[in-house]
Amino acid sequence: MRVEEAMRRVAEGSALTDVALDLGFSAPENFSRFFKEHIGVSPSIFKRAAREPSPVTVTGIPREQSS
Repeated sequence: MRVEEAMRRVAEGSALTDVALDLGFSAPENFSRFFKEHIGVSPSIFKRAAREPSPVTVTGIPREQSS
């Protein structure tokens, strides 16, 4: 549940320090280590990826460019 809440809050754009402290981590570094161990990428990379539109769909098919 902690991982899911962390993913949700990071994807929403919450400040990483706030997420870390709200989820009970004693330091943001501990949160970053925990997040990367469970998700495979750092929280900052996950946050950036969640905010940027993906150039491909889940199936790997490129999205059509809008004009």
